[in-house]
Amino acid sequence: MSRRASTGKERIRQFVNGTTTVPGWRADLLVIASLGMLVLIMPVVAETLMGFRGVAANVLIWMLFAVAFNLLLGYAGLLSFGHAMFFGGGMYVLAITMRELGPVMIVVGAPLALLSMGLLAYVIARLIAEKGEIYFALLTIAFGELVWYIGNSNPGGLTGGNDGLSSGMLPPFVEAFRGNLQVVVGSVQVDIYWAVALLFVVGVFLLYRIVRSPFGRTLLTIKENEQLARSIGVNTYRYKVHTFVISAIFTAAAGCMLVVVNQSVATSQLTWHTSGEVVIMSILGGINTFAGPMFGVFLWFLAEESLSGLQAIGELRHFWQFGLGLLFVTVILVAPRTGGYGAIKGGIRRIANELLGGK
Repeated sequence: MSRRASTGKERIRQFVNGTTTVPGWRADLLVIASLGMLVLIMPVVAETLMGFRGVAANVLIWMLFAVAFNLLLGYAGLLSFGHAMFFGGGMYVLAITMRELGPVMIVVGAPLALLSMGLLAYVIARLIAEKGEIYFALLTIAFGELVWYIGNSNPGGLTGGNDGLSSGMLPPFVEAFRGNLQVVVGSVQVDIYWAVALLFVVGVFLLYRIVRSPFGRTLLTIKENEQLARSIGVNTYRYKVHTFVISAIFTAAAGCMLVVVNQSVATSQLTWHTSGEVVIMSILGGINTFAGPMFGVFLWFLAEESLSGLQAIGELRHFWQFGLGLLFVTVILVAPRTGGYGAIKGGIRRIANELLGGK
């Protein structure tokens, strides 16, 4: 074997094993390219595997939600069972602003949603960040249920109570055309999916830069050994508060996108069930990898859209949660640390090493 072929083989092995050193700007381009490929194939995948092309935008929105949530769980080691308050809360702030002041006020409503949810997260984090992991999780449930109660009680007729809100949320640059929403800018008209895809790429890339920054590396130190982090002068309380706020802001951004796509908001999006769903999605895909939660969201929607439509298993087709639960248990038993994404990645790595003659 020639020296060039041997070198090339070694580079491939290093790439497969994740031991290659990629310069920062090249890594950024690789992430953007990967996200670009994801948004390009998602409509086709949604139509082929889930039977409905329109679900693709919802998948991307929930992927952003899951990655934002995992900044808290996967990198800071803090489990929140109340993140729906920021997801649904952002939706309500934007929806109420557009309904009360006019759809054109989306330019005010969206920033207001992010700001208000960030402020809410800051206040909550200041109160609970140092209460310990178990009490932190329980207190997020309590605050989440408090926000749900406020939304469900329909204060001033703003939230619609149990009925939610379902009108007056179509921005002036979005038009309904043959059952599909189109973004219209001048003479350019594109499906709303591509607007969602653009915001998704921007949001996920920003989160990627955060976890790759010194801030993100410090979070991992706190997660692995908080006492050690404190001993070297890290203000762990401040890092936890900031992480909670950042996670809430990106979560609210995902909620704002869902308002425009679905043209409605309901109190169910404020409940602990919604918070639990994003927890399961993240763990299913793997909280110890950046892409894991996105893979978990894909598995969730795949189970929901495909298993619920199966005809060959009789009445069981109405209980897609059974299939998802079985998948979740399997992943936890087989790959408790890496999740589904890590397990598949590890399998590919082992096969590639066998083919390349590595260990």
